[in-house]
Amino acid sequence: MTEQASTVSKKGIGTEIIESIPGALLVIAVAILAYYVGPYLKHNFIFFKEYLTLKSFILAILFGILIKNTVGVPKIFEPGLRFSTILTKTGIVVMGAKYSFAKLLEVGTPALVFTVVFLFGSALVMMWIGKKMKMSTALTACLASGLSVCGVSATVAIAPAVGAKNRDMAYSIAVVLMFGLAALLIFPFIGQAFNMTDDQFGAFCGIGIVNSAQVLAAGFGYSDGAGVVAGVYNIGRVIFLPFVVLMVAIMATSMEVERTGKKGKEINKMKMLIDKFPLFVVGFLIVVMLNTMGLFEKPEVKMMKTFMSWAFLLGFASIGLTTRLADLKAAGMSGFVLGFVVASIKAGLALLVVMTLLS
Repeated sequence: MTEQASTVSKKGIGTEIIESIPGALLVIAVAILAYYVGPYLKHNFIFFKEYLTLKSFILAILFGILIKNTVGVPKIFEPGLRFSTILTKTGIVVMGAKYSFAKLLEVGTPALVFTVVFLFGSALVMMWIGKKMKMSTALTACLASGLSVCGVSATVAIAPAVGAKNRDMAYSIAVVLMFGLAALLIFPFIGQAFNMTDDQFGAFCGIGIVNSAQVLAAGFGYSDGAGVVAGVYNIGRVIFLPFVVLMVAIMATSMEVERTGKKGKEINKMKMLIDKFPLFVVGFLIVVMLNTMGLFEKPEVKMMKTFMSWAFLLGFASIGLTTRLADLKAAGMSGFVLGFVVASIKAGLALLVVMTLLS
């Protein structure tokens, strides 16, 4: 039984629901604010119309961060802020209604190819850099996983396998979040400057940004079409999360043996692959299958699109409300430079690839 499940069983579901109400209302308020402010900025300010389009998905995260790091979020709201992952994953599952298997293969085939190259390439390069810089094996593994595959999730997944300390995890997560926050503002501007299509920008986000929520926010911040494509690339990436984590864990074990001469604990490869596989991807594919079979009428697809949009909005607002900028300082200047150099090179290569091969 997980710690959260244990807490629920001790307090009771009714108590949990009641305690979550204040936080849930705050999340809803931030999401609604973002929903209305986005169009207002675009229609009333030439700067936000032509140079920096801040759509509701991006604003939901930014408003949440602003509140968290200025007036703060009292503890009474915290129980209702813990469902961000569930909300975003639910939105991804429902997003399957926008695809048939034919369309998924059309977008998903290049997505898988690009994803595999960039994911495993980034991890290998980061492990090599960490070794050359004589960084600790645990920290190198956390950065390699976090900067290559899925940000926070990958960092948390690799930590037990390499004996990472909380400091190592915080370091990696801070680098990922810092780059992602910058990307939310910079990527849409790059997309407009290069007059990128929805397919190009969605691929750019899916490859160039690491954190899943930030991938989706940036994609939908550009257009609905780009958001859907970014979502497919994101799914392709999380599918490979357990494989990248396994590769990094094996490399980290080898590095530690080489460094200390002591044999580390053996890795249960199959258990790691099964434990880390993202089950929500199965839900997405089931919805795609049902849509391919024609079981969803147009009114139902429209309703599911609305549900998906609000699931993302609420999830992004919750993520913003739990992001402390003070935590981002954990990486320090060296972590900031290293993370931004690696992430920026990866984003630059992603831009080159999508503009060349997805014309």
